[in-house]
Amino acid sequence: MSGEKRRYTRVEERELQRLREQDSRLRSLQQDLPERLNGVREQARREFQQRLAPLEQRSQRQEKEIKGLRTGIKNLEQETSQRLQQQRREYLSLFEQQDRKFTELVDRERQAREKGQQILQEKIEQVVKDLQDERQQKEQLAKDLWADVETVWQQIARDYQHQRFAPGKLADLRRDLDIANGNIQAGVFESAIATSQQTYLKLADLRLELEQKEREWELYYQAALTDLRSLIVEIQANRKCEIEVGEGNEAERFQVEVDYWTKGRLSEYESQLSRLETQLLEGESTLTTEELKAICEQITQQQPILGEILEQAKLSILGSQMRAEIADQVVETLTGLGYTLVDDTYEGEDERNAYVVKVKNIAGDEVVTVVSPESEFGANSISINSFSDTLIDEQATRQNAEAIFKLLNDAGVQGVGEVECNEQPKAEYQNLEEVKKRSVQS
Repeated sequence: MSGEKRRYTRVEERELQRLREQDSRLRSLQQDLPERLNGVREQARREFQQRLAPLEQRSQRQEKEIKGLRTGIKNLEQETSQRLQQQRREYLSLFEQQDRKFTELVDRERQAREKGQQILQEKIEQVVKDLQDERQQKEQLAKDLWADVETVWQQIARDYQHQRFAPGKLADLRRDLDIANGNIQAGVFESAIATSQQTYLKLADLRLELEQKEREWELYYQAALTDLRSLIVEIQANRKCEIEVGEGNEAERFQVEVDYWTKGRLSEYESQLSRLETQLLEGESTLTTEELKAICEQITQQQPILGEILEQAKLSILGSQMRAEIADQVVETLTGLGYTLVDDTYEGEDERNAYVVKVKNIAGDEVVTVVSPESEFGANSISINSFSDTLIDEQATRQNAEAIFKLLNDAGVQGVGEVECNEQPKAEYQNLEEVKKRSVQS
């Protein structure tokens, strides 16, 4: 008669805590990680500079066009241009500091915008007051002012991503300009001057809004790309790690494949980040700021995962060693009962799987113990399988199993629940050569 005795066990909490807190950690074998991270940041800096180049060209082009303006708008445009250049330098400084707080600069822009509006209002009102009875000069002012505002409108239409960052606003101002031009054709010059004036103020406001949103987008985009690439580099640097188990002179070091011990979780993590990187690269000309912020949030949520994966790898290694140690204790007990070791192996010769050990006595009776991992760290199921061609005393086999579980309990491996007894042993574990060759699903 033969059969199986099975019980679930877990390492007592004190021992688990010791294993978690002992000097056991994974270390990257890539010693050049700091240099690789610096390379990512340098690449990000170069890419950011490349994206700033068209903005500098835009500024130079606008400066040339400002010289051709004929009204008081010219001075305002020159002042605005200088202010925008200063703000670009400050935004570049924010990027280099990896700072995403725009509040101060946005407030400054708003104050400058309001000041510009006030100055233009005072200039236009003064000119209109001086020219109340001079129709011809009013006509010329209306035409010059409209032409200057038309130039600003064309600049924004040509140089800014207005449909992306402020959809529909520029088209609305086009209608205002057309109304002002209609007033000029109808000889209603004061109305044309007022409409052109208000349209310019709105255009100036729109341009500052577009400048701010464009630079904000650039900072979010570059920060997201830099953070993402840094994470990917860290993953690649931690594919092969060294684990140190124990303390002092008794410490042992092992080189391990993190992806192997986490059953592909590291590769899946890298794939997720690579998909985000592709989304960023392909969406460079289409992603909105809100979409970028959502991606940044995803990256923030993803950042702790590498540490979790490395911890999982460490616990998986410790769990594997624990199963082998439990099997050794089983063999020790059965040796005292007249059995000798025949063979032992991890199922499929895969250290992540169940540990299987076979012993045999002089009468030819075989006992195969299978120590299988459970989902919780420190928990295992222990199956003791007896094989014999002759009648086996059921009471004796149960006593043997209880002796094994008592020894394990004394060693800190506590039984959970009662011992389960099955009439038939797990025949698939009797031939250890087949166990070694077995392919086990992850």
